[in-house]
Amino acid sequence: MSLRHVVAIAAAALVLTGGLVVGLGAGSASAGHTTSTTTTAATVPEPLVTTVAQPVNPAATLPGANKPPVTVGDLNAPEEQLIIGEIYAFALKQQGYSIRYLSRNVNGPHARTVALKQGKLDIYPEYLGEWNSVVAHLHRRFSSVQAAFGAAKTYAKRHGFKLLLPTPFSDTSCVAVLSQYAQANHVYSIPELVRSGPIIFAAPTVFQDHASGLPALEHGYHLNPGYLQTIVDGLQYYWLRTGNVDATSCVTTDPSLGSSRYLELKDPKHVFGHGNVIPVTTPHVISVEGPAFAHTIERVDALLTLRAIRGLNAEIELGGHSPIDIAEQFLEGNGVLPPSRYAPVPTTTPTSSTSTET
Repeated sequence: MSLRHVVAIAAAALVLTGGLVVGLGAGSASAGHTTSTTTTAATVPEPLVTTVAQPVNPAATLPGANKPPVTVGDLNAPEEQLIIGEIYAFALKQQGYSIRYLSRNVNGPHARTVALKQGKLDIYPEYLGEWNSVVAHLHRRFSSVQAAFGAAKTYAKRHGFKLLLPTPFSDTSCVAVLSQYAQANHVYSIPELVRSGPIIFAAPTVFQDHASGLPALEHGYHLNPGYLQTIVDGLQYYWLRTGNVDATSCVTTDPSLGSSRYLELKDPKHVFGHGNVIPVTTPHVISVEGPAFAHTIERVDALLTLRAIRGLNAEIELGGHSPIDIAEQFLEGNGVLPPSRYAPVPTTTPTSSTSTET
């Protein structure tokens, strides 16, 4: 949504012709005086002087006015990355920044950091765990988001990058059960699932083989399922609903987990790491764009709770809406953008009867 400029139009001076005062009725009587039968020339009054305000350009007063154009990137997967890139672009434009380009799918972590160093990219949302493991080569387990972010910042500073504050939501693998199963067996965490006895566990092949998937559960919690059911990725909740499995692998940002029918088990050891989004930029970009640049990004990132991101993902996966419309509506609803004159995107609430599963 573009800003509208206010244009002030100067009023033209009144032109008096023929020695008559236009519109006043020449020769008419004035109050308290007798009417004269002799026509006399009317007195020409002093010209009317109108003070005209100078045109005001609201965009010129915004913090991003006259700053270098910004290139924003996103990772194009999973769905929330598309939305976050659009959120950054909308929020920055609202502050007067011009967006040179919103780069879709800016390749792997090393290509992204090279693009930042070369000035081809100014900012993009990265996952904290991805940054630490792939970029910084920190392969240890961190006990908290704060510890993981502290290590990430240290590496970034040494190598000429700048990390902004992480989002409240975290996108990692997880383990889910039916809420009914959790209540019946008193299982609300992964350690309690292990202690409940042999279980039937469902997971796609990629989760079974990847180091951050089933091997992490086996190493961190000694989870050894009584039976491992290989499933197609995306059918996890179908298998839970049918009662053919006790637990399944999942992703924390799955829209289905917004339903009270399912429960994401707690991961007290953080074996799946920390998947909070951290905006990655450089000190040079922060310097030339001004403090409002970082403040704007961190303001909208603070709105991205786990509940919010599940809802946003549902709009794409279940509602079929475009990331542009979803991002704009989200920012309008949170007061970052003014209300649109267009109808809002209908809200889709994920329920047990609304699913992409077949």
